[in-house]
Amino acid sequence: MYNEEEFIGKCLDSLAATTFPRDHFEVLVIDGGSSDRSCEIVQGRAGRFVSLQLLDNPKRLSGAAMNIGIRTARGEYVVRMDAHSEYPPDYVKTCIEELQRTGAANVGGCCVTRPGAETFLARAFALFGQHPFGVGSSRFRLGSGGAYVDTVPFGAFRRELFAQMEGFREDLMRREDYEFNSRIRAAGGKIYLSDKTQSCYYSVPTFGKFRLQSWRGGYWNGRCWLTNRHSFAWRHSPPLLFVSALLLGAWWATVRYQGLYALAAVLVLYGLAALAASASIAWREGWKFFAIMPFLFFSYHFVYGVATIAGALGTPFARGTRPPPAATVRTGGLDAAAAQDRVTRV
Repeated sequence: MYNEEEFIGKCLDSLAATTFPRDHFEVLVIDGGSSDRSCEIVQGRAGRFVSLQLLDNPKRLSGAAMNIGIRTARGEYVVRMDAHSEYPPDYVKTCIEELQRTGAANVGGCCVTRPGAETFLARAFALFGQHPFGVGSSRFRLGSGGAYVDTVPFGAFRRELFAQMEGFREDLMRREDYEFNSRIRAAGGKIYLSDKTQSCYYSVPTFGKFRLQSWRGGYWNGRCWLTNRHSFAWRHSPPLLFVSALLLGAWWATVRYQGLYALAAVLVLYGLAALAASASIAWREGWKFFAIMPFLFFSYHFVYGVATIAGALGTPFARGTRPPPAATVRTGGLDAAAAQDRVTRV
């Protein structure tokens, strides 16, 4: 967590309402140096749990936070959770039951995106995050569970898995969860998206944060591809292909007039697709969204595509898929309390 005073209280309240036995789990909140009231709010909720710890994350990276939590955890299972989200009472219980039933290495539920503020723009961001033209064919965002997938949000794991996979990478500011899941799949493990439960994630509230989100997502997507070839997925590449087509068309137009036609064709095809997607959203949610959605689609995809190129060019190629030493979680650190019959939420 980092500066989550608006959401961490709601998150912990949702966890306190869990149907899982209270004396069989602990809550670990990993803080990356919050400067707002986040830590104070966490400490104020401590009385609602049998065990709640607030731990420091000096690196302020999600991968480092996960590794801190894993090393501290005493339970048989670890459930990764985001402070910017809320969870239904059955979430932990269902994920663990599905983990046992399927034999998968990671199980999570679908994720519903809600507005991060009571504004028209925040609602538009939430709608963007639930449409396939905006976020691709990610099943957990589109509510299509009950299947094996390439990744899930807020997954449940057996704790011994982290010793086998050697933890999360700490050289990725974003995409560390997808990179970890790609290593699971490369090792023969399965990831299951349950249709029996779902979480709620709050979208960004302002256009500035929306643009920053697209830049960071694209940049670290490119970096992730370079550091682990198994993390590449075609469904993450359309913004890169779109921007590449624009750049190629613009270059071609400088040497041949036919390039102008190619550039125009790319823009027209994209515009038609964006209008069709906007119309489908407006039909369900109201025509007031029709004008803003094409702009949001183009803004996000263009920035994401440019950032992916920047990320791909911004780091040397690394052939290995193992995380660097700083991200390694050694077996000895995990086996000390493996017999504890608890569930840890990070």
